Order: sequence, then structure tokens, then C-alpha cells
Amino acid sequence: MHKVAARSRTVAACLAVFLAASSFVSCTVSPEALQLFLNQALLQGMITPEQARLIREAARSFQTESRPFTYEEEYAIGRVVAAAVLSQYPVYDQPELTAYVNKIGQGLAFFSARPLLPQGYHILILNSEEAHAFAAPGGFVLITRGLLKLADSEDMLAALLAHEISHTALGHGLVSLASYRMGDLAMYYAALSTQQANADNKEAAALFSAAVHDFVSLISVQGYSQTMEFEADAEAMRMLYEAGYRNSALADFIHVLADSQDERVQQYSMQHPLPAERLSRIGALEQQYARAAALAARQERSRKVASLLRAESESIDIGYPAAERSVFERGPGMGIGEAARVAPLELIRHERFEAMRRLF
Repeated sequence: MHKVAARSRTVAACLAVFLAASSFVSCTVSPEALQLFLNQALLQGMITPEQARLIREAARSFQTESRPFTYEEEYAIGRVVAAAVLSQYPVYDQPELTAYVNKIGQGLAFFSARPLLPQGYHILILNSEEAHAFAAPGGFVLITRGLLKLADSEDMLAALLAHEISHTALGHGLVSLASYRMGDLAMYYAALSTQQANADNKEAAALFSAAVHDFVSLISVQGYSQTMEFEADAEAMRMLYEAGYRNSALADFIHVLADSQDERVQQYSMQHPLPAERLSRIGALEQQYARAAALAARQERSRKVASLLRAESESIDIGYPAAERSVFERGPGMGIGEAARVAPLELIRHERFEAMRRLF
């Protein structure tokens, strides 16, 4: 009798694990195949009718829980996560700095994998000297003052923002949360089937709520997986290139993290892959984008030369006064149609960063 009971519990537990594994792979379990399997197990006395019912309920829940999140759900989850973070860290009450950081972030988000979230991206600065950042679902990015202070230029600040925005744009938070959600349900139903407990002992909503708080704890202490961090670095490099920031800025920021002797900075750095591994991958991407930038520059120069040659030819043909002085002889800032010299973008970024830096 004890052997039968033990065998029954083992089979039920295996079925629960099997269902969990199947849902991860295909997100569906064939009702016909499942029912046939359960019928055979019931005929052989390997499980009880109650266990069969629980296993069918498990299959339905796994299928429901493995469906993709809607944006409304994602946004609601992000608000819950942000609220949990804000219960630990106060918001930095500096509207001017917040507006500046959001302006950079919104510009970068335009080049992200998901540039047009219905509710947009929300970047908040946390009033803490700790070096920390939280990238939550739904476009929520929260960064401490301690982390902002590590940036020595707007390019480095953009690199930091691009990395964190990439986490939420690539859905890393949702993937982590879904893993918790599925894992909790698998354990829950395995326990129900082996103990023949009442299905009302726990609610999926409670498990989901616990999973959200587990997720906050995860990104607070451990951060995202190494694979996700590498993906965020690669996406950040692309965003920096598209937005016209220096690609080397991300490597510069990682060097600052690696060289810091501050324990708070070291703790943040430990949530990411080893600096050498990140720098190696980033270095390869940097060379790739450098070649792309060089090619784009050559194409732009060719386009400008062709345009100048056409203008020169046309002015000579019609005897226009400009022909008295070749366009190739004009000084800097005297191009056709240029009313005034425009300040270099790098200078503008430098000046506004220095103006805001005192508020970090």
C-alpha cells in the first residue's frame, strides 16, 4: 500500500513538472494527449481522480500564465515595481535635472527596440548616494544620484541611460517575472497533486504579487542575467550610434565602475558580468560602428562634393555673381544657404552637461 501511495505521488509530481516544462517549450499542452495520459494513469491506479483534476487545472493555468503580457498588464506591473522601489528610495526633487535626464532618455528611446510605448518612457532620479538603477516593465527607469555622479560627460550619461532603457525595451523584466510566475505555479501544483490539498489554499493572484516583489528583490540584489546584460549593452551601443553619441562612452563608463574603490559602486558593478567580458564584447561592436561611421562620413563627403560641383557648374552657366568666387574658395561657415555658423553638437552637449552636473 505504501509503495502504491509513493508511486502515485511520484507520478503526480512528474506530471506537474512535465506540464511546466511543456509550457515553457511550446506554451500549449494538447488536451487530448493529456486526457489520454490521465486516463491511463487512473486505470492503473497510479493517481486519484482528485489528482487528475488538479493536473488538468495545472495545465489550464500554465497555458494562461504563459501567454504574452498585454501592454496594459506590462504598464500595471511596471507601476507596481516602481512603487516598490520608491518605497525604499525617495524621488530626487530637482525638476530641472529630471527634465534634462528625461530629454536625453526620450531621445535615446526613439532609437530603441520599442520606441513608441503607449505611455512613453518614465525616468526618475532617486535621492540616494548608492549606485543603483532599476529598469522595470512598461518603460519605467529609476536611477540613483550616486550612479549619475559617475558620468563625466553627456555621452557617458547617455550610455548609462541607453543600457537601462534597453532592459525595459527588450522586455527583460517581463521575461524574469514570467519565469518567477511559472516557477511558482509549477511548485504550487506539484505540491497540490502530491499532498491532495485543496486548490483554494493559495490563489494565483497572491503568487503573482509575490513574484513581483521577488522580481524587485532580484534586480536590487542580483540584477539581470548575464545574457540580458550583454543584450542590453549591445542594444545600447546601437542606440548610441543611431543617436549620434560616442560609442566609446559605454566602455568609458564600465572602466569607471571597474576602477572605483567605493563599495556602493562595486556592489552595482557586481550585478553585471565581469568588466573584462563586457569590454571585450563592446570593443568588437565599437569597431563595427566605427567602420559604419567612416563609411557614412565618406558617403556624406561624396554627396557634398557632388552638390558643390553641381552648384559651381550651374552658377557658371547662368553667369550668377557667385561664380566670381568659387564655392571651393569660401571660408568655414560660408556654405550655400548658410545664414550663420552652427555651434558643434559636441560643444552644446558639453555646456549643458556641465550646467546640470552641479545638480547631481
